Amino acid sequence: MANVTCVTCGQSGEAITAPLFLGKLEAEIKAKVCLPCWKKWESMRVMVINEYQVNLGDESGRELVRKQMKAFLKLGEQADTSKIAEHYRPPSS
Repeated sequence: MANVTCVTCGQSGEAITAPLFLGKLEAEIKAKVCLPCWKKWESMRVMVINEYQVNLGDESGRELVRKQMKAFLKLGEQADTSKIAEHYRPPSS
C-alpha cells in the first residue's frame, strides 16, 4: 500500500488507487491527496451540488464543482464557500 503526503490534512496517508475520471486533475489529486481526505470531499461534493443547485449538465456547473473541490482539497484554488455550512462535518465512514 502506497502512502502520499497529503496537502489537505498535512499528514501521510493511504494513496488513492481507484480511477477518479477527472482528466488532467486526476494525476495531481492522486499525488497530493490521501484517500481519507478524498472520501471527505466525496461527501462534501453532494452538499456543494445541493447548496448551489448545480446543473452538472452545464459546463459552468461542473466548473463550479471543480473550483470547490480544489479549494476543499487545498490545491491552490480559492472559492466562495458562503453557502456551505461552516460547521459541516461529513459522516464518518
